[in-house]
Amino acid sequence: MINRPPILGQGIQSSVGQSAVRNVVSQSPTSLVEHCILFTAMVTLPLEKHIPTVAGMSLSFLIFGMIGAYTIVNRPRALSEVWYHPIFIAAYAFLSVSTLLEFSSPLSRYDEIIRFAQMIGGAVCVAALCRDRPGVAAGICGYIGAALLVSIILYLTSYGMLHEAGETGDFREASRLRGQMDTGITANKNQLAFMCAQGAIVALALYLSSRLKGLRIPLLGVGIFCLVAAFLPMSRGAVAIGFVSAATILYAHGVKQGKALIFVAIVGMGIYSLVPDAVWSRMSFTTEVGETGKQEARARVYSTVLNHLPEYVIAGVGAGNYHGWWGLKIGMGNRTGVLGAHNVFLQITIFWGVLGLLLYLWIVWCVYRAIPLKCGRDELALPLLGVLVSLGLLLFVTHVFYDKWYAFGIGILVGARRWIWPRGIVSAVEETQEPSPRRM
Repeated sequence: MINRPPILGQGIQSSVGQSAVRNVVSQSPTSLVEHCILFTAMVTLPLEKHIPTVAGMSLSFLIFGMIGAYTIVNRPRALSEVWYHPIFIAAYAFLSVSTLLEFSSPLSRYDEIIRFAQMIGGAVCVAALCRDRPGVAAGICGYIGAALLVSIILYLTSYGMLHEAGETGDFREASRLRGQMDTGITANKNQLAFMCAQGAIVALALYLSSRLKGLRIPLLGVGIFCLVAAFLPMSRGAVAIGFVSAATILYAHGVKQGKALIFVAIVGMGIYSLVPDAVWSRMSFTTEVGETGKQEARARVYSTVLNHLPEYVIAGVGAGNYHGWWGLKIGMGNRTGVLGAHNVFLQITIFWGVLGLLLYLWIVWCVYRAIPLKCGRDELALPLLGVLVSLGLLLFVTHVFYDKWYAFGIGILVGARRWIWPRGIVSAVEETQEPSPRRM
């Protein structure tokens, strides 16, 4: 076996010799241009709202448009092999039914449906570009690039202010401090924290790989650096997602108890020593009414939508009605409009009832079924597992079910399953060239 560690930018290719070919593909290998497209699309994602739009189109929308045009012109065969994946079939069914349900309701609004359709189209194109290990690695490394970009900006703009604030000792005071924070990027603070958490998970998963010995210490440093940055926007959901995802990849990797304890101790001490005290004051959640006579904002949202469950659970109220008179009627309105439910499953149920929810759960089930078994064996499968776990957990703390990071995660998964692990199991050698007809 060759001991020289593989280069991440070149795809973390196998080194078991010419006779043991892990990357069996039926398509032409991905090109340097495609690697750059995947990496750049992911790295620029945090700047989507920061850079001015062009004719009303954001930077990320333009990049995804470029990806779509490139794949249609240059990779039509690859598109023809991934568009009918079970995940996409379930998504098409969800789109069809949600459109019909929305059409049947008054004040119909199709914004969310259109964006979800665009997300699925982007995922199909990303899957067509992830035809081999170098292509998947380019997408995986994009998560680290995006997280490093956001983390550096957060450290420069927020770390000093939070450190000087000291320990507030009060959730409301910490929330007020968070509202005053200028992150330097025009983006939702929860989204920025989530991007940092995802990059940290990918870096820590790569650190666990025994085949990247020369890069393990830098990867561990990057992982801790980005994980601490995930704390700076004071997003409780992103922090919880980061820790649960880290525990998942550690379990999947099968680290022995002693090694696992050392890993957890290093990461834990690094986080505890670097995270400003002011951040810890906001790491709590309660449904109790405070001294001001009001519940915490997120608890109030959950309580409101659950108390009105009988009104929408059967057929939903429609997206247009929710963002209009119905949302205002139940008290979900504020100065900027109607608040989201902060939970994808609740939001879809409110929009399109139990039928819409069941079809969306079908998509989630297909994604779960597509995750290859024995992910801990492979330096690409393990970080991909971390990305998918983080996306799954995100569904419980946000009402947005159509963002571009879903397109990336699903697209990379489908591409990897079609061409790298067609059997649905990560092994030392993929002996077959044809994908399994079951569990694609």
